[in-house]
Amino acid sequence: MNQRIGIIGVGKLGSALGRLALDAGLDLSVADDPANPHVGLVVASILPGARFTDATDLLATSDIIILAVPQPVLATLPLDAAAGVLVDATNAWEATDGVRAGTGPTTPALLAAHPHLRLVKTFNQYAYADLLPDARPAGAPGRRAMAVAGDDQVAVGAVARLVDALGFDPVVVGMDAAELLEPSGPVFGRKLTAPDLVAVVTAHAPERLAGRPTPRRG
Repeated sequence: MNQRIGIIGVGKLGSALGRLALDAGLDLSVADDPANPHVGLVVASILPGARFTDATDLLATSDIIILAVPQPVLATLPLDAAAGVLVDATNAWEATDGVRAGTGPTTPALLAAHPHLRLVKTFNQYAYADLLPDARPAGAPGRRAMAVAGDDQVAVGAVARLVDALGFDPVVVGMDAAELLEPSGPVFGRKLTAPDLVAVVTAHAPERLAGRPTPRRG
């Protein structure tokens, strides 16, 4: 996989995903608030080899951009500058961000505000602390699955291949199933293999999975 990966937000989630991307040998750029005094230390200590840039440049130059910021920050980003696929990895966290489910700039709201965006929802369904220890090579027994929600088949396929490269089995669902991945949904926080994840989605909303095969590596 030779696509350029960008991550906006180098907090706990962004750092974990960035570390997985670098371990997979991917070309990685990261962006964050330059006024944050911890950004330089995080990049130097956890993400050496990543290119630190600003959000506008990252959006314009990355093939896949992961939004790993508090959900309220989404409204402040220049998302119209995105040249590649956007991955919404955010959740509504009232305790830390003051955002209740259904009140923040959710994925459907982003799509409504920016209908031209190629948007996919994933990486939001697990605790950041589980990502590094649970990543496994393709074909490893019991490999954990990651749902990838979207309706643009090309964009979803690209993100599914990234999920695979980072160490998880991608399971594709429609964007209308994105709510199943959120904190109130039946997938959130559960360690599921691909067959188990398919079973959970099928049990809750079979029409959202039917006819959506998981893209293979390539």
